[in-house]
Amino acid sequence: MKNSNKTLNSLIYIIFISLGIITIFYQVHFEDFWLDEMNSFYVADPSLTFEETILRHNESDWHNPKLFNLILKFYLNFVGYDPHLARYLPLIYGSASLIMVGIISYQIKKDNSFLFTIFLACTSIYIIKYSQELRPYSLLLFTSTLNIFFFIKLLNNSKIEIINLIFLILFSLLNYSTHPFGLIILFSQITFIIYRYIFFNKSLRFYLFLYLSIILFYLAINYNYIIFQISFENYMLSNDIKNVLDGFYFPRFFGSKIMGYFYLFLLSFLILKNFKTMRSKENYYFFFLILIIFSYLVPLTYGALNTPVLHDRYIIFILIPIFILTSCLIKELSNKRIKIILISFIVIITLSNHYIEIFQRSITKPQFNIAINDIKKSRIKNIVLFIPKDPSYPIGNDLVSNYIKNINTSSKNIFTYYQHYKFPNNLENFWLFCYKPNIDYDCKIEKHSNYKFLKTKKYYQLESSLYSLK
Repeated sequence: MKNSNKTLNSLIYIIFISLGIITIFYQVHFEDFWLDEMNSFYVADPSLTFEETILRHNESDWHNPKLFNLILKFYLNFVGYDPHLARYLPLIYGSASLIMVGIISYQIKKDNSFLFTIFLACTSIYIIKYSQELRPYSLLLFTSTLNIFFFIKLLNNSKIEIINLIFLILFSLLNYSTHPFGLIILFSQITFIIYRYIFFNKSLRFYLFLYLSIILFYLAINYNYIIFQISFENYMLSNDIKNVLDGFYFPRFFGSKIMGYFYLFLLSFLILKNFKTMRSKENYYFFFLILIIFSYLVPLTYGALNTPVLHDRYIIFILIPIFILTSCLIKELSNKRIKIILISFIVIITLSNHYIEIFQRSITKPQFNIAINDIKKSRIKNIVLFIPKDPSYPIGNDLVSNYIKNINTSSKNIFTYYQHYKFPNNLENFWLFCYKPNIDYDCKIEKHSNYKFLKTKKYYQLESSLYSLK
């Protein structure tokens, strides 16, 4: 590539990345926490000792590895125990993932197709939303990009570079320890190594030894977690096969059924059209195809043998091969007119969908901040928390209480909080603050006949009712 082209491409790349990060930052506080995010925030309380944090994790977040919550604890200890500040940690991971996706794409095809890859990544509403959520999925995406980057970098060099080897081992372990579905990348890499050995007589013994070592290290670090997880006869998810068959999650990945099915059919067409090229020993397209197939095959097989476990966010890393294959395989098409038409059409519909998803985004999480600010305006200092028990979150009351009390550090000492099952009978007035997502319930005080109901304010998944003494 000429120096002038490199400079222009680098400038476009920086612009795309900057716009992607700005979009994530623009709506980072668009929604409040839902129960899963409250869970991470609760576990990562920096005032707890390390042992207390581990106990909390085992009590409330036992379906996930500890890595994300421990990193979050360290981060909150540095910036302060504030939900608003906590949201910037996944933003950092998501932003770094955007950068890495473009770099990986350039490794795969050293032309300007990486710009189209980064365009798709930076306009991905799925990446944007999970870069704003305080759960491990943005970290899973980031460690996946690093894992794949050093895997390809190691394969690209005729000689084994120790630094690449060390980083591959490190980011592999971090990836699998962030979420067990990261192991799908491990299986895909091993399969690709065997494929290269069978069809192109590439090295096998060294890589098998390498991945055996990684597996042993991973088992040593996560043995108790793995044994605990495979012991479940029923997982917290219902059978998700219907959602899988509905476009293989592409409607979720791309924001709507129309967009999802368009990208699914486009990718399928490009793979079929370029299948012979994909199998060439000179590229890594086939690795990404294996990764896409395994992302569904491995968890669905486990679900058939044991219990359903697949959910779209668990395989967020599948966006890496989807974006890279889409952009690179379009460039592989021989018909220039078709390439121009496809790229132009994709840009137009993607930007249109992106605009709708950003500027007409609907609320999907409870509106805690708005409710608390409305209560603050009433100048009533007493809040009674009513959080009906959820079988999937037996300590949901603690999670919500902890979040609400820290939701605005400037007003921590304004309110006095009580639990609905043990509050005084002589409060002059109070707001009954109710939270229960997606289930009908009555926000009422039934056992205290000495209070009269005055009014109710309803929010998304929340309700606050004002009571006073009779």
